[in-house]
Amino acid sequence: MALPWSTLVKAIPWSDVIAKAPDLAQGARKLWQKAAGQSDAGERPAEAGAPLAGTDARFASLDTRLTELATRQQEVTELLAALAAQNAELVSTTDTLRGQLRRLWIAVGLLGVLSAGSLILPFLTR
Repeated sequence: MALPWSTLVKAIPWSDVIAKAPDLAQGARKLWQKAAGQSDAGERPAEAGAPLAGTDARFASLDTRLTELATRQQEVTELLAALAAQNAELVSTTDTLRGQLRRLWIAVGLLGVLSAGSLILPFLTR
């Protein structure tokens, strides 16, 4: 049995989520900077001595693969940073919408009380 969305949304501690959003964005930035620093420092020093016969192609293939993996890692860290920024913006927007929804419910409640009062008032004044 599926839970209603309202129950799930109410179960989320939004104040904690909003409080942690800047830390999440900062952590993603640090991860991105760290990954960028490792890709620069990860270059292989020149090999000493002559390589064994037949291994040049294998080393070249491994070096190409390592370069591809470093590029993918950089792309993933950029994606994580973008997702963290979008998450922070989403949490901020959700909090704003929650406040607006609360004000709307208050207005609807007041209108309901006023309309009920206008319906009952003629019967009370007889």
